Amino acid sequence: MMANNTQIENVDTCIYLRQGYSTRDKNQDKEIQRRITAGSRAFAKHRDIFKGNIGTCLKRQVEISCVHPAMTYGAET
Repeated sequence: MMANNTQIENVDTCIYLRQGYSTRDKNQDKEIQRRITAGSRAFAKHRDIFKGNIGTCLKRQVEISCVHPAMTYGAET
């Protein structure tokens, strides 16, 4: 496929606006796993806060602002 005299590459999978897309696999298992992995990485990145002697209120704020977006939007790293 060409656009403005530029060859456009054909791919089977891609990530667009933090959402995984596949032209072949209509099953969402890979996207779900990708989001779970992103959430796990975000949690691990802030492990010192979650395991530390810090108030529950601050831990909850970190979870809401860092871990939840990674899982719900599949943040790319």
